[in-house]
Amino acid sequence: MEKTKPGIARACTYLATLAMQKENNISLPPIRSLARSAGVSFVTMWKALQRLQQEQGIVVDNKGNRRIKTDNQCWSSGRRESASASETTFSKGTTGSWRHIAEKLYRDIVSGRYTGGEKLPSCKELQQSYGVSFATLKKALASLINEEIVEPHTNGYYIPLLTGSTGHARIVAIACGWEDGKIWVDHQDKSYFRALESECIRMNIQLDVIVYFRSHDRLRFVHTASKTDYDLNDRTILGYIFIVANLDSAPEEVLERLVGMRRNVAVLDVVGGWKVPRCAQGSRLVQFFTTTASMLPAKRVAQYLLGRGHRRIAFFSPFHRALWSQRRLDTITEMFDRAGFPRGVIPFVQNGYAYQWDYLKNQEHDEDIRSLINQYAEWKKEAHAEFFKRFGNLGYSIAKYITEWNCASGEIYEKMKPLFEKALDNRTITAWVMANDFAATIAIDFLKEHKVRIPDDLSVISFDNTLDAMEYQLTSYDFNNHGIITMMLRFIVASHTIKPARHGGCIEVDGTLVVRRSTSSVAASNTPVAAVGARPVGLPAGTAV
Repeated sequence: MEKTKPGIARACTYLATLAMQKENNISLPPIRSLARSAGVSFVTMWKALQRLQQEQGIVVDNKGNRRIKTDNQCWSSGRRESASASETTFSKGTTGSWRHIAEKLYRDIVSGRYTGGEKLPSCKELQQSYGVSFATLKKALASLINEEIVEPHTNGYYIPLLTGSTGHARIVAIACGWEDGKIWVDHQDKSYFRALESECIRMNIQLDVIVYFRSHDRLRFVHTASKTDYDLNDRTILGYIFIVANLDSAPEEVLERLVGMRRNVAVLDVVGGWKVPRCAQGSRLVQFFTTTASMLPAKRVAQYLLGRGHRRIAFFSPFHRALWSQRRLDTITEMFDRAGFPRGVIPFVQNGYAYQWDYLKNQEHDEDIRSLINQYAEWKKEAHAEFFKRFGNLGYSIAKYITEWNCASGEIYEKMKPLFEKALDNRTITAWVMANDFAATIAIDFLKEHKVRIPDDLSVISFDNTLDAMEYQLTSYDFNNHGIITMMLRFIVASHTIKPARHGGCIEVDGTLVVRRSTSSVAASNTPVAAVGARPVGLPAGTAV
């Protein structure tokens, strides 16, 4: 085995240890689990496995499972060569490992994995969960006690309650909307408000949801329930959660108003790329957070596809004018480049659109659609409730089609169809990565029309993990909306427990890739695998990795 980098040497040493412990031809755990146990990155472990496959110390069966061949000579030579490199690497990792575990525990606590007011799992359970020694765990817990993240008790460690009895204390959630109090967000963004409401109920804090809009050249703030103007300076307000889902709605002016209230402001940047306005620069009262615009989701998707043997994939986006779409493509491309596949990601994107409503602009029927919407709104105000009772769900169905975001589905399908056809002609592509679940459902419908079997002929993977993903059995990244909301609430009521992001950037929280039937492995090879004709084996539905 030729000399290699310390990280790969560490991974090879760990695999050699497994080879000594295991019987011949025993299946290995998933790459993510191996990487975590060895203390290396996913890509590093993947490269080590690829190298050992070439040495025939590891073989891949027809189901895509990796198996150890303990009788191969590469293990003894690999151990001898990597011993010196791994020894220094492990000694380095040991001195700083408790800090690493403390950081992981901190992230899990502030993102809501462990609930405030409750006891942490026992030290034995934490040792198993994080793969560390008792001494390392105790050092990590001691540092968290100093930071007031956990509290020691005679029977274990507890997470302090964020608030006690708060009386009439309230938190204000603000988003762009209309005069009737409706929020300008799509179905995915509404989950933030559901998670926020749930946590506020648990914390015994009142939640007021406010929409802002411009009326007669004046910025107005209206309560979604009462439809009346809202006083942002009420003395019972603990802080503000500002969800930015539309950059066309003057969010800088809103943030400037909130900063002037001298209370904590947690800003959730949904669209991505919103630079910190001057009014918030250097302010300890303002912290930006993000999930959808983070690079972590795209990294997880790329790592998963590389681990399943995909070497050439397509990336589709109907909304590539949006920065979150561009960031996902750039990150996946970078991950494939680093793994040794510089042209492994082929983009098929629409650069002129950022939202579904953009597809209704500059169309011949644009005025007709808007006229229909206005007429429907007027008719709805005047119509008697008995009309809806008489016709059952008809009124609701009309309202869903006209008022919700899916009204542009037909236009998006027509724009994306030529891109789908072009990608389908390229038989070296083994997986389609869709910008979000909405685009994925359109792609799956197209593939079914063309008799493409999923995942036998082609794997499909996406982002958002909506109900559509479950219904279509689509592998999709779950953004952990509950985790980001929990961190934002912590910043409002206990800001000292939230570490600021580096260089004044956004605080991110990692989510989970939920693996369903739309993805599977391809044969491990250094050459591209034809998309149609292979029959790989996938993971069980609903598996989270």
